[in-house]
Amino acid sequence: MNPRYSRRLTLWLSAVVSTLTALAAKSQVADVEPRWLRLDIPQASLGMEAEGLSENETINGVSSTHQQLSLAPVVGLQTSGSIYHPNLLSFNLSGEDGWGWVNDSVNSPGSTTTLRESDNLLRYQAQASLLPNKPYNATFSAAQDQTYRTYDAFNSYTVDSTRDNAHFAWDMPALELNLDLGYRDETSSGIGGSTEVAEELLNFYGTQKRPNGQSTLTYRYDNFDNTLDSSTHQDSILNSIGISDSEILGTRRQINVSTGAGFSESQSTGQQTKTFTANENITDKLGPSLNSYLMLNGNHSSQNSMDSSEVQLTSGLRHQLYDSLTTTLNVHGNYDKNTSSSSSTATDRYGVGLNEDYIKRLGDWGRLSAGAGITVDHQDDNSSGGVLTVFNESHNLTNTPAMLNNPQVITPSIQVWAAADNYPYVEGTDYTIVTSGELTGVQLVLGSMNVALHGSAVVVNYQSESLNNDSFESVNSSVQIRLDVLNHLGIYGRVNKLDNNAPPEVLTQTLTDLTAGMDFTWQWFRANAEYQDYNSNYTQYQAWRFLQSLNYQLSVASRFGVDVSENFYRYAGGLNQDQYQFVARYNTQLDFSLAWYVEGGYVLYDLTGTQQDSAFARTGLSWSRGKLSLRAGYEYNYQTTTAGPSTEETDRHYFFASLKRTF
Repeated sequence: MNPRYSRRLTLWLSAVVSTLTALAAKSQVADVEPRWLRLDIPQASLGMEAEGLSENETINGVSSTHQQLSLAPVVGLQTSGSIYHPNLLSFNLSGEDGWGWVNDSVNSPGSTTTLRESDNLLRYQAQASLLPNKPYNATFSAAQDQTYRTYDAFNSYTVDSTRDNAHFAWDMPALELNLDLGYRDETSSGIGGSTEVAEELLNFYGTQKRPNGQSTLTYRYDNFDNTLDSSTHQDSILNSIGISDSEILGTRRQINVSTGAGFSESQSTGQQTKTFTANENITDKLGPSLNSYLMLNGNHSSQNSMDSSEVQLTSGLRHQLYDSLTTTLNVHGNYDKNTSSSSSTATDRYGVGLNEDYIKRLGDWGRLSAGAGITVDHQDDNSSGGVLTVFNESHNLTNTPAMLNNPQVITPSIQVWAAADNYPYVEGTDYTIVTSGELTGVQLVLGSMNVALHGSAVVVNYQSESLNNDSFESVNSSVQIRLDVLNHLGIYGRVNKLDNNAPPEVLTQTLTDLTAGMDFTWQWFRANAEYQDYNSNYTQYQAWRFLQSLNYQLSVASRFGVDVSENFYRYAGGLNQDQYQFVARYNTQLDFSLAWYVEGGYVLYDLTGTQQDSAFARTGLSWSRGKLSLRAGYEYNYQTTTAGPSTEETDRHYFFASLKRTF
């Protein structure tokens, strides 16, 4: 057993026992007589586990192979009990220990390394609940295990982890306090590589409750270290605090008011980011069919020599003339400013908007939904310096490029960070840069382990040459309509148009965006087809998107499903993007003791100049009869990437089997 894990587990259990001894005199006697230690008869188990891995990687014709095989007999114990009284402390303990044989070999050009050794296999889980029936209570847990985690259909990983957690709670009618402490050390390995994560976290959540509202205080600390493929190391530290309050006012309780503010500070790879946010939301039910609302949001962020500030205000009335017709009128404005050591830009925009939404039931056979809106704005731009610096622009990393808001981006200046914890993403490993016309976008690298860990929501820093000093008016109009027939067929269309009277020498967006499609649903089958024509002075593209899915219950004990999608994008300048994806799955309970699943899929991604193929197949079964159980599984992954003359190909075979007898 790793000494570090042993010390941590000993400390946790010592802390629990010390707390119990101090509180034992205060525990209440219920229907169970107090006893300093109550321990259930332990349940023992004996088993054998096997695991095998074979990975082959070929880069431009040069291959390397990694093979691993392990066998381990395993002995396990499981018990539960209490100290002094179950109302004081109850606990559950389980663990498995084995000493097995491991053969690990790596074969690369000019080098062969083989390692044969014995290794310790340790899994455990300990949980203790202190004063579980009291308003003030605590739960402690510690665990070490190996699991099989699927991040998406085509990427799954073997995860070895150690976790320690503590939860403290105080729950009263008018006050609720919660504190979570945690640590995890986790190593994941799959076709996308391997990553080791060490994380320390603290979360506090407190709520003060009142008959007409509540106030909430939150705090979060997260220290995150990540090492990718045993080489690239990144770390981040996040501190954030937030406060919010909500109230219900008025003689008719018709006014809802919510206020919030927050501050966060994050440090990551030499970058320090500070962000302050504030918001105010008010709704007032003026009458049976008339509501008013006001939304005010502000934020200020700074990172090294860059600062960004934004204030947004929207206020409006919403009137429902008939059950089927809703009218919304709003006035709005926003001001944002970005400064850096070399430039400064400020934009203020204000205007009015009007929207009409109509929903009508057409007898028993259909429903019609329609809407139209128009927004008129005045905008002033004031800039100075050499280039525009943009800070913390929000996007989402997907298989389709997320285009940055400003044109003429200086691509080497692009930096991408995880929005959740400011973790830095790496170009080529986590995202790629795509250009089309005047726009530049960021796109997900399929199988990125960092994105799987930190999330696809990102913020982007970059520089752009689109500095403007101008004033103009813009008109943004939209129309959408949808017809649903017999609850099976839907036909829809959307048109969005943006125009302005900016001077010709000023690069300001104009746009006509047309989308039309239909979807069909019948019992276990669903299909969708959609076409989009996006025409802007920044970029143009046409897109065709198709989706088909089948989810069929073959019997009470078995289910079959298929998901298929095809996406085609044609950008200006000859940039094309095609993606085909197919995933099928089947699972069944063959009898009361035997269950089996099988699934597989293939995806082809083709962006002009780059093609990526990925495929997977996995199957597994679980069987139990009395005190004897068996689990076994196999997975195959394949991935190849071709970018110009460079080709990278990886295939991975993995299997596991576990036989266990409980006594």
